[in-house]
Amino acid sequence: MATIVKYSTERRARNSFPYEIISPPFPSRCCSRRMARVGAVQEEDEEKFYYRRCESCGFTVREFLSTLDPKRSVGAATSIADPTWRWIARVQRQASAEHAA
Repeated sequence: MATIVKYSTERRARNSFPYEIISPPFPSRCCSRRMARVGAVQEEDEEKFYYRRCESCGFTVREFLSTLDPKRSVGAATSIADPTWRWIARVQRQASAEHAA
């Protein structure tokens, strides 16, 4: 699976989406709070994903959308109050809205 993200310690972080994204090879402390979505949901090899990039340091990753339904997961200890469940539901709503557009 090809990626437009190039990890480098020598080059400065740069967002040239959709052509190339230069990223530091490792996340920093700022990444836990400053990650923002870059671009629309993409599909490659039947897997849907989008890029997330730290607004502060430029660290970038691909985030894959799960095809699992959290309500049907056997043995999953998630509830509607669980932030993980809310996050999955939000990402699925975004993907559905983009797919419909």
